[in-house]
Amino acid sequence: MTSALVSSPVCGPACLVREIVARAEWERLYRLLPMPHMVQAWCYGEAKAAEGWGVERLVFERHGQPLAICQVLVKRLLGLPVAARINRGPQFLAARPSDADGRAVYAALRQRWRFGRRGVLLMAPGLVESEALRAWLRATGFRTRGVAGWCSATLDLTLGEEALRRQLAANWRNHLSVAERGGLHFELSSAPEVVDWMLDRHAAHMREKGFSGTTVSFLRALQREAPEDFFVARALQGSEPLAGMIVFRFGRSAEYFVGWYGPEARQAKAGNFLLWNAALAMGRLGCERFDLGGYSSSEGYGRFKQDMRGSEYHLMEEWLAF
Repeated sequence: MTSALVSSPVCGPACLVREIVARAEWERLYRLLPMPHMVQAWCYGEAKAAEGWGVERLVFERHGQPLAICQVLVKRLLGLPVAARINRGPQFLAARPSDADGRAVYAALRQRWRFGRRGVLLMAPGLVESEALRAWLRATGFRTRGVAGWCSATLDLTLGEEALRRQLAANWRNHLSVAERGGLHFELSSAPEVVDWMLDRHAAHMREKGFSGTTVSFLRALQREAPEDFFVARALQGSEPLAGMIVFRFGRSAEYFVGWYGPEARQAKAGNFLLWNAALAMGRLGCERFDLGGYSSSEGYGRFKQDMRGSEYHLMEEWLAF
């Protein structure tokens, strides 16, 4: 375990940066986050480690109190760090961190990657975009990469099914009703044969469409790390699956991670049926928040997700330091 004190005119009083090695400590702090992100979960880092990444887990403390936590993925060449990646982090324990605390955390992070000692740091911050945050980043020496940040929306599952259904866009709700009248039924499973089915569909989809998405090896590693939180949701017509998705639970939240839609899915409105029932199913399993899994509002599928009328959020664009 290593730690360092960082103090500068930018951040004020010293900020302690300490590596966390015990899962219990990370999980305790992670549960305190007001808006946790899946990619900052311990098991997500372990799955990345299985693919060859190094993982550092940091806590930022000031006056003896934790301000934020951050999971960092590190690439090494001949044993030396050449690049590090922070995705949707650091995550602050306060819903609205003060100016002093925000500057202290980013100054400490910048100091840790100063003078190229740990390679280049690429960061997609875990806070909603704001000019105040941009000021923190510029003041502490980060440079923008010009890459757009993560955009998604969350459903508040504590509202209950009736309230969630009322807030759906009218057209979306109508398509859901068509699917329900069409006799689709919903399945949520973590059975090995169902997981294999979903991963086979995902791999075939990437080959057919010619894109590189989340790798099957990573998804298998994630399922091994957290089998009790890794689910496959399917919309079926009789015994035939028309659509499927991987849903991952982390704490009191869940996120739509990977999806597949067969040729009959559009006509049957299986996408509406699947996403709606997956969210409700995770609510029944104790989740309070369902993340729709990221989108661009300029895409048709992005508009599809937007019409669920969740709480949309836009995180900061990407930044770098070296």
